[in-house]
Amino acid sequence: MKKMSKLLLFVLALFVFTTACGAQAGPESFDMDLGGESDGAVDLAGFEMIYEFGSNESDGLVDENVLGFVPDSQFADLAKARLNEVENDFNCKIKLNYNSTQRCHTFISLSYAGVFMCDVISGISDMWADAARAGMLVGLSDLEEYIDYKDEEKWGSRSILEVVYYENDLYGLIPMGWPELNHSSFGYPLAVNEDIVSVLAQTDPREFVENGEWTWAKFRECLANYTYMEGSETRYYGLSAHWPYYTEMFIRSNGDSLVYKEADGSYSYGFTTPTAIAAMEEARAIWHTDLSHTIKSAMSDTVEQTIDDFVNGDTVMCVAPTGYLYGQDARISLNVDNFGILPWPYGPNSSPEHIFGIMENNNYCIAFSSLSSNTEASAMIINALYEPLPGFETEEEIKGYMEHNFFFDPRDCDVFFRMYLNQEYNYFHYNMRTQYIGFMEQTSRTITQHLESTADVVNEIFTEDIMPSVRGIEAVWGSYGD
Repeated sequence: MKKMSKLLLFVLALFVFTTACGAQAGPESFDMDLGGESDGAVDLAGFEMIYEFGSNESDGLVDENVLGFVPDSQFADLAKARLNEVENDFNCKIKLNYNSTQRCHTFISLSYAGVFMCDVISGISDMWADAARAGMLVGLSDLEEYIDYKDEEKWGSRSILEVVYYENDLYGLIPMGWPELNHSSFGYPLAVNEDIVSVLAQTDPREFVENGEWTWAKFRECLANYTYMEGSETRYYGLSAHWPYYTEMFIRSNGDSLVYKEADGSYSYGFTTPTAIAAMEEARAIWHTDLSHTIKSAMSDTVEQTIDDFVNGDTVMCVAPTGYLYGQDARISLNVDNFGILPWPYGPNSSPEHIFGIMENNNYCIAFSSLSSNTEASAMIINALYEPLPGFETEEEIKGYMEHNFFFDPRDCDVFFRMYLNQEYNYFHYNMRTQYIGFMEQTSRTITQHLESTADVVNEIFTEDIMPSVRGIEAVWGSYGD
């Protein structure tokens, strides 16, 4: 199937190459003095950088946004001012093309055909993993003189960017210093309706987290205590959840990671350990048997349905992708008067410090086209463009803004950022997640039987798709996971 997909993509590329209208078959190259000064900055001699900016259609940002921010908002105004500032200081022009994320597919097909579309592109990160493999992107090590890609506070930590490392380099960046954009692309905290907790005369579960008591056992207690019957009807359920998200978090809650580093420095698939199997058994037992009556969601429910059940007051907790906490589809923060944020409960082989998140895709990952006429100039422009915005120069200032605008308690913000900064990439793009969460659907098999049934596929994905990223991180940083 993978080979057939690549063949179809190649055929599409040939079609695009022969039919594309108005696209250049390679940009015109020219020289400029990168050392010249203009108003204290480098003079780029009027260079026009074409910046393709993709946004999720569901976010409502395709036609109307300023570098991902809602028009006329505080951040949109700051971004607009920064655009003008960079153009003036560098004597350059930034031509922004706003499109849906589908335009990322167009970039790949055009690039396959050798047709130039843009100098820089921003979009969903897994697109750039494939583009890097095909040689469509410039490795950041080639641009290190112009952009400090190892500045993790500005451009993203190695774990957050794991999706865009490949073999010997890094091929994408995330604007870490721009609030909201980077924080809407990870999962999956537990949101809790604090008003319903009070109505049920239950302890605020934040206290369990604070006291180091947020264990699997305590989670079970809460699910039972939050489920409330009125006659024969369930008035409140303990939980709503999109089952893959629920399962992803549970698997890691006993201290395991997808990539396991052996003592001898080699790597292996991490979800075959006794601790991972115990976590899978706990996840399945709660959902399908022991506490199934406390969970409103069915296996067939969409993410949106599970969020709406929480927003409508039918459930006390929900597994919450962060894009629903704020931003264009902020259903939770716009509709729930008082919610809290909890990390995932930890297992018996883990500890209260094990607070983590999952990165499936980042929606605003920046990459440089190998067909650009001047990637050095583009790197300089992007580096200047994504300097921290005024008033948000430090992590404390960004955290303070988020705490004031989106959370009801400082503890919520603390958990949110600890999860954000300790993300693990799930290799969703390469179908790895499907393999390790499948035990939830295959209830007729034991966990061990499921692992055995997927072993060949898992090993192939691990070898062909995961290890190239691991080697990329090792090449850039000297080690992986340290």
